[in-house]
Amino acid sequence: MNYKKNVIIIVIDAFRTKNLSLYGYEKETDKNIKRIAKEGIWFKEHFSPANSTAPSVTSILTGLYPPNHGILHQLPYTKEQEIEKIKKVKFWLPSFLKGQGYETIAIDWIGEWFKKGFDYYGEGEYSKESTAPFNPAEEITDLAISKVNQSKKPFFLFLHYWDTHFPFPTIKYETAENEKDMKETLDSIKSENQRKYLELRIANKGIYTFNSMKEKYDLSIKVTDEQIGRVYDFLKEKNLLNDTIIFILGDHGMNLTEHEILFSSSGLYEDSIHTPLIVRLPGFEEKEINEFVQNIDIVPTILDFLEFKFDDEFDGKSFIPLIKNNQPTRDKIFSYDGLCEDIVAVRTKNKKLILAKNNFCNLCKGHHHEKVEEYNLEKDSQETKNIFSGKSELLEFIRGVK
Repeated sequence: MNYKKNVIIIVIDAFRTKNLSLYGYEKETDKNIKRIAKEGIWFKEHFSPANSTAPSVTSILTGLYPPNHGILHQLPYTKEQEIEKIKKVKFWLPSFLKGQGYETIAIDWIGEWFKKGFDYYGEGEYSKESTAPFNPAEEITDLAISKVNQSKKPFFLFLHYWDTHFPFPTIKYETAENEKDMKETLDSIKSENQRKYLELRIANKGIYTFNSMKEKYDLSIKVTDEQIGRVYDFLKEKNLLNDTIIFILGDHGMNLTEHEILFSSSGLYEDSIHTPLIVRLPGFEEKEINEFVQNIDIVPTILDFLEFKFDDEFDGKSFIPLIKNNQPTRDKIFSYDGLCEDIVAVRTKNKKLILAKNNFCNLCKGHHHEKVEEYNLEKDSQETKNIFSGKSELLEFIRGVK
């Protein structure tokens, strides 16, 4: 039996594949993550079921798509009926593992329903140097290592890094740019709503142009990557690697300037939902996998690997058969927009269909997506040409969650 294996889920916020050398980026922002991927299982086609934190992390911990666990929108836009629905969901990974004798530790700051089932939930004392609502990566890594060191039982560690969240307030960054550069940048934005949104977000943050914002995003990834390396090296030094399951992933991605969506995860284009996933399972050799997986598959995979029996039905599926025998778990994926009112997408290997019943964005107060968009991803990987003609074979799947 594998019931004594520790479980670690490391979530990096707003973490897209496009800015990692592991996924083809020209800069190496991910030295340690790349090192871990070479010792583990690297999923090249991992897609989040939501483009924002609250619905996505809830999916990680329930194995359910947002319509089934209830949380469709990001805080503070989550509706009361959504919160009432999540309270009624039977399976919650922290509570389940706690019931199996695990010490459950979450290093995160959101609170709300996420605290349920954790013996410890928080980030310790807050940094006096930071104006962010979260502590910098180094400090929460220190806390995570301390909590694991103190644990006397098998542990479940949920570790959430926020340094990659725009406008990256915990990251030290210097530039020769100034307020004049900021004015020129803001004046270049066509949409008044997007201009106001960006002006509010970057005020007094030391970033003035699109280039400095992109550079700071890359730097935030490097800083986070260093801390993930620390966690991994700590596990090695303590001889815990062979007794620990590790998942490293993004909860969602982010548009930088793509699709005229500025430094936000709004919309369901690839930049917002195609996220890294690296997994280390004791006893499995390193491997690259090019088949679809989603974060709803993490719960069934953990239960399968640990040989826990369960009666709950999940939208996710264990990817152990995929790792062992290259058996695909799904031929399509679904994603839901947690920032806009009502947008859903279905994606196959070659095509994506996006249906926007209400495309108002709660975050920037703009509108994203046409009513229906379809893209041929083989010919148009950047999703620039809407080919929807009034008919699509994907329409029959658009509200499905299987």
